[in-house]
Amino acid sequence: MMLLKKIFNKFYRYYLNLFYKTIKLDKSSTIDYRSEIESKSNIIIGKKSILYKSITIYKKNESLFKMGSESHVAPYGYFLMDKYNITLGNRVVIAKNCSFFCVSNAIPIDNSLFKDTYVQGDIVVGNNVFIGTNCVVLPNTIIQDNVVVASNSTIKGELESGWLYGGNPVQKIKKVYVNG
Repeated sequence: MMLLKKIFNKFYRYYLNLFYKTIKLDKSSTIDYRSEIESKSNIIIGKKSILYKSITIYKKNESLFKMGSESHVAPYGYFLMDKYNITLGNRVVIAKNCSFFCVSNAIPIDNSLFKDTYVQGDIVVGNNVFIGTNCVVLPNTIIQDNVVVASNSTIKGELESGWLYGGNPVQKIKKVYVNG
């Protein structure tokens, strides 16, 4: 069965590269054939990167989904992009059941709930980042390089390089050792 999945994935990558000219998949990258991508345009997947099964990407033609080298998104990842962009750097690990929202609702200051209450914006994840299981990433988020985010965290704003973050909302927990 595993061999059959590998064959299906290779055919799926070949199909995407052949019929969708604005998709750039490295020959060593994988998009599982069971993933759902609404608009198959402006997608770049780097070397040795993997989108595992049941990944959902809802995007418009003009938005860009870019994933660097040696990165992966575990099963059941969800990306709601609309017309905004998501950029994942090199060596990014996104654990199971994480959700990325470039469009989300917000609670307005003037108490006019449910009326034009959207927050929208790009999401950028730097290099060498680990995002734990069941995290939610909200619009206009920037995660700098060398960051670890604990499971079940809600991420909004800018996360500074070299830190472990966790919580709902996410907070700095402790400095992370980084070689180099």
